[in-house]
Amino acid sequence: MSKEGGEIGRVLNGRYRLITRIGAGRFSSVYLAYDLSQSRRVAVKLLSEEVMPDGWAQKAALVGRFLEAAEKAAAVSSHPHVVAVRSWGDSDLGLYVVSDCMEGGSLLGMLEAGHLLSPSQTLMVGLDAARGLEHIHRQGMIHGDIRPSNILFSRRGRARLADLATSWALASAEIGIARSVFSSVDAVRYASPEQAQGLTLDHKSDVYSLVLALTEALSGRVPFESDDPEHTQMAKMSRELDLAGQFGHLGRLLERAGRPERDDRPTARGLGLGLLAAAETLPRPVPLPLTGPGLGIPDTGESAAAAAAGEHPDEMAAKAGGQRAFRRDRAASGEGRPGFRRLLAAAALVLLGAAGFGAFALWNSGFGADTPPVPDLAEAGEADLLALASESGWVLERLEQRQDGTVAGQILGQTPRAGTGLKRGETITVWVSLGPELVVIPADLAGLALEDAEASLAAVGLSVGEVAERFDPTAIQGVVVEVDELFFEVEPRSSVDLVVSLGPEPRVVPDIDTGSSLAVAREQLEALGLAVLEWQLPDNALEAGRVVRVEPLPGSEVAAGSAITVVVSAGPEQVRVPPLATLGVEDASSALEQVGLCLGEVEGPLDSEILASNPPADTAVDFATCVDLITRPQEGQEGG
Repeated sequence: MSKEGGEIGRVLNGRYRLITRIGAGRFSSVYLAYDLSQSRRVAVKLLSEEVMPDGWAQKAALVGRFLEAAEKAAAVSSHPHVVAVRSWGDSDLGLYVVSDCMEGGSLLGMLEAGHLLSPSQTLMVGLDAARGLEHIHRQGMIHGDIRPSNILFSRRGRARLADLATSWALASAEIGIARSVFSSVDAVRYASPEQAQGLTLDHKSDVYSLVLALTEALSGRVPFESDDPEHTQMAKMSRELDLAGQFGHLGRLLERAGRPERDDRPTARGLGLGLLAAAETLPRPVPLPLTGPGLGIPDTGESAAAAAAGEHPDEMAAKAGGQRAFRRDRAASGEGRPGFRRLLAAAALVLLGAAGFGAFALWNSGFGADTPPVPDLAEAGEADLLALASESGWVLERLEQRQDGTVAGQILGQTPRAGTGLKRGETITVWVSLGPELVVIPADLAGLALEDAEASLAAVGLSVGEVAERFDPTAIQGVVVEVDELFFEVEPRSSVDLVVSLGPEPRVVPDIDTGSSLAVAREQLEALGLAVLEWQLPDNALEAGRVVRVEPLPGSEVAAGSAITVVVSAGPEQVRVPPLATLGVEDASSALEQVGLCLGEVEGPLDSEILASNPPADTAVDFATCVDLITRPQEGQEGG
């Protein structure tokens, strides 16, 4: 694939116009694109030439694996925490996958930009990712490539797992370059111990990789990482994750979920339940530092450099690990924050309600005294409060509460009052608003039609946010099956994400062997949640009670609960013996064949006319019954 930008502006398979390159790795390049048929932005991932082997036979095998993996990914991606795969195929630019454009960027983008997540933010991201993994695992599949660059965010900051198709295709491809690079570079940093040993991966391997990504989001470093990949692998196989008592309940949960023995780790569902329990011990998270705008992969200087150099973004992340930690330490030390003089300038305008500069001068001149006056903090900002605590010698007690009619960060009150003399070491208490009172999400949304749920939310000042759809075995189409929010209380005028049922998953009519008994056919169909409608027809080839065919035909996709017609043999059809008297034997044989009967025994001369038949004429008999004939005796034979 060209790296000179020649793809920009090209239209992929007559539908996807490539707008700009937003990411590059060893295996693929990602483009922001415009879907001309749907009039919306999408992300297009093109497979790099580096993983394409020489020889068309091998290439054809890879194409088949890639398209099969993309189809599987599309089937699995109907979940609010999995990036939806919309299209895939082969083009003159190479193999590609089209997915939703995630406008919030990636977890890797946040880390590369120097943003570490708080425990509350990490928990929220982890819960979304665990729910996505649980869905993938319920389909009998694994992701196999969980890392920060594959954890993407919607505009509202909800996490979704990405890159199913590419990871599955490359994992199954018998390609030397792809396998060696994948095992030695990309996978090692977030690989599970069993992956490092070359063992078969399972659903708990995904859990381990997710734990490492979440730990990096908290601390800025990937556990066990070193300059020697072999040393990293050995450490994972022999050591447990140790967060040195940090991060409380969340840290202990991650340590348990990151154990080297896979049998000791929880499932994705177990991890999700543990995260929900830990949420009770943590404050509400502030919004995530999304790294868009509007790009599935962050457009940072480091990412751009990686793309230009052909370097995988995760490699850049490793080099940036020390920088992340430095930025965090710098923030914790307060380096670069506004000085105390900024607080004085703000306080001068409101001190005791007095006239501007005079009040400021009075307070400022008295700051060196034993009991300088307390400023009026009504207009103070967060930086001002930090400066007050560090430079005044007073102890700042900060109390937070919610109050309608206020905005987050607004000062609600203080003790002592402005102008009161306060000695060094004494306490000044400040009440700070967390914003207006939270609104409780209505508890009865699950089970409502989407329009009814929208009305219920509107009644409390909320609205519907993102609506994801998924098949549900117990809910009809269009009914809300889940409220996809971490907390049951949200900010006023917030939007609430919902999951709506597509109804039960469609069924595929099974292949029922002709000649099977009706009982066997019924068992197969009812096991799939399908009803049976019996229809009997005469069949001259099958005995009564045997299956002739099913309708719709095997392989057809039908709604759950549909009635499948099983055509059952009622036995041979009935025909009537034709009148044969006065005919010759040969003519009688032809007449019998015409109605599906056969000639039986002939009593009497073969060259004489027929007197009667057995069964008699006009008698109803089974198809293919043989009819005996009685012919007229020759003269001289009667009575003889």
